[in-house]
Amino acid sequence: MKTEKIRVGLIFGGRSGEHEVSFCSATSIIKAIDKDKYTVVPIGITKEGRWISPQDSELALQSGKIKGKSTVILLNDPSGRALVRIDNNQRLEKSSTLERLDVIFPVLHGPYGEDGTIQGLLELADIPYVGAGVAASAISMDKDLMKIIFKQRDLPILKWMTIKRKEWQKDKEKILSLVQDDFEYPLFVKPTNLGSSIGITKVHKKEELEKAIDLASSYDRKILIEEGLEEVREIECGVLGNDEPRASVVGEVRPA
Repeated sequence: MKTEKIRVGLIFGGRSGEHEVSFCSATSIIKAIDKDKYTVVPIGITKEGRWISPQDSELALQSGKIKGKSTVILLNDPSGRALVRIDNNQRLEKSSTLERLDVIFPVLHGPYGEDGTIQGLLELADIPYVGAGVAASAISMDKDLMKIIFKQRDLPILKWMTIKRKEWQKDKEKILSLVQDDFEYPLFVKPTNLGSSIGITKVHKKEELEKAIDLASSYDRKILIEEGLEEVREIECGVLGNDEPRASVVGEVRPA
C-alpha cells in the first residue's frame, strides 16, 4: 500500500530586510528534502506582505524575485488546512482551494519570520509547523533580551548596551559620549532584531560610530552596541526535537 506524502507548505520571502536571503534557504530545502516522503508547496510572501500562489512562488524561486499578482490566504477549517485564492475584490474565488497542507515550514528570516510572529499566527490557526515556538523565537530574535537571559543564566557575554532610535535622533552627542566613556574598541553596532549581518558595522574608532548607528537605526528602532573580540571562532550547532531534543555535531563558520 502506497503511503500518501506529507504536504509541506514552504513559506519564504517576507517583509524583513532579509527577504532575499530566505530565497536561498527555500531553494536549499527543496533540494535537500526527501521527495519520496514529502511534497513541497512553495508559498512566497512579497515585501509588502502579500501571500502568492504556489505557481507564482515557483517562478519567484527560479528568478529570485516575486513578480506574480496572485493573492492567497491560509485557512484551517473542518475540511482541512489549505491555501485559498482570493480575487481582486478580496473575495474567495469559486473552486478557490489550491493546495491542501499538512505542515508549514517557515523559512522567513528576521522580523515577521523568526521573531515569533508567523509562529503565533500558525499557533492561532492550529497548524503544525517546523521550528521553535513563539517565546523561543521572539527571545532569540531580540539580541537585547537574549543577552539579558544569558546573563541571568551566568553565561559569558560581551559588554553591551541598547538604544532606541528616538533617543539617538534626539541627542546623538550624549550617546556618542556615553559609548566613548564606557566601551573599548572595536565595537559592533547592529539592529537588535535582524540577522544575516544586515545593518551591522564593525567600528574601530569614534569617528566611525555615528555612521554605524545611523545605518543600524535605518533597519530597527532598537540598536545594540557591544564590545568586540579579535581572533574569535564562530561555532554552530543544530538541535532537533521537543521533549527529547538531539544536538548535531558542531560546525565552524569560516569567512570566505
